[in-house]
Amino acid sequence: MPSYTLDGVPLDHPAGCWKLKKGTQRRPLPGARAVKVSVPGRHGDIPVTGLDLEATTFGLTFKVTGATPAGADGGYEQMERNLEALTALLGVRHRLMKLRYQAGTIVRVADVTITANSEPEINTGAATARITAVVEVPGVLWRDESASTWTGAPNQIAQAVTTLADSTGPITDALIRWTGPAVQPTIGDAATGGWLLRTGGLLAGQRLLMDCGRMQAAIVTTDTWDLAAGTDVTGEIDALGPGSQYRWLHLTPAVAVGDPFSRAVLVSTSATSTDANSKVEIRATRAYL
Repeated sequence: MPSYTLDGVPLDHPAGCWKLKKGTQRRPLPGARAVKVSVPGRHGDIPVTGLDLEATTFGLTFKVTGATPAGADGGYEQMERNLEALTALLGVRHRLMKLRYQAGTIVRVADVTITANSEPEINTGAATARITAVVEVPGVLWRDESASTWTGAPNQIAQAVTTLADSTGPITDALIRWTGPAVQPTIGDAATGGWLLRTGGLLAGQRLLMDCGRMQAAIVTTDTWDLAAGTDVTGEIDALGPGSQYRWLHLTPAVAVGDPFSRAVLVSTSATSTDANSKVEIRATRAYL
């Protein structure tokens, strides 16, 4: 059975203090942010691709009981205490919370906020209550719990980033690391046609870190993924391709023709003056619609 936890707390309480009602929604699929462009003399609209996704919202409906945390029957008073504990969990507003969805071996996480709670519907005689929380996923996409690192060749077309296989959504916050020597290191996403490059060179022992989510870059001389440990070179990075004026590389899975189960992120890389020590690495978590 699928289950949720919020900030590590099961939303189906193990002692039965509260539980999600049957029929609670699966994590929803996001819609595209609509853009319509029409011109005189042309039927319909001009097709626009690469639309951004809207934030998703869905409801979690709980049944609160009179069970104590030890599993005993505490009656109406305990139901009130359980309701207070649940509303405290759902009432965090000063930060995003971590919502975890699990169905068998499938685990997805997202940063969420609770935008509203319904008025509790109380059944006094049964010592139960019903409450619905409205959950918003501002970042739209669900992710794996932990990041993985992939290592690729510095000069190769359409190589598969194996650690990002089976993603269904774009990875917008990848960390990319080039290890020198390399002149004009370049990396591109095959699905979207986006590219990132630095016109300068990297000496042996130098590494170029590019944070696609923050649109920042740095040169470091140690084996680190921390941009703060190096020299800022953000102004030396060129982003090319669709949407590049306001974002860096979005690693987007491509579906093989006729096989929706084959989803791969493909990247092309190039650099000159490389040797056996030159390489490109990507650290990221898979993303899901």
